[in-house]
Amino acid sequence: MKDERKQNKHGDTMNTQTNMTHLDKSDSNPPKSNNVLAIDRTILANERTYQAWLRTGLTALATGLAVAKFLQNMMPLSVVFLFSTILIVFSIFAFGLAAWRYSDLHLKISDLDVDMIPVWIIKLTSLFLIGASVLAIVGLYVTLVE
Repeated sequence: MKDERKQNKHGDTMNTQTNMTHLDKSDSNPPKSNNVLAIDRTILANERTYQAWLRTGLTALATGLAVAKFLQNMMPLSVVFLFSTILIVFSIFAFGLAAWRYSDLHLKISDLDVDMIPVWIIKLTSLFLIGASVLAIVGLYVTLVE
């Protein structure tokens, strides 16, 4: 231990004691190594990227359905159907890309002993959303053609 005198922001001097050793022997939770923290950050970034692709796909799906709903009386039906279909197809692309990117990185670090969302849950979620998008296109076609 080393005795030091410091001044606080009011100009008062304080006595402080600092421990010159980096780790106390009685510490039961030593800090994680930089490698473990880097892996944790990579996993979290992968999950955030997956969520971002899902948000993008859901936004495209909702926008495609909104275009069909609100513009069908203002524009020719073929144009409305084209714009809506393009947006919904983009949502299918986003959901598929989300699952592919997540599972691609998951395979690269699967040999490490870390907790991650299982790939089957990611793929099942993406397949469900792709199915919902396909049903939206079918429903859009049935609604606009009639």
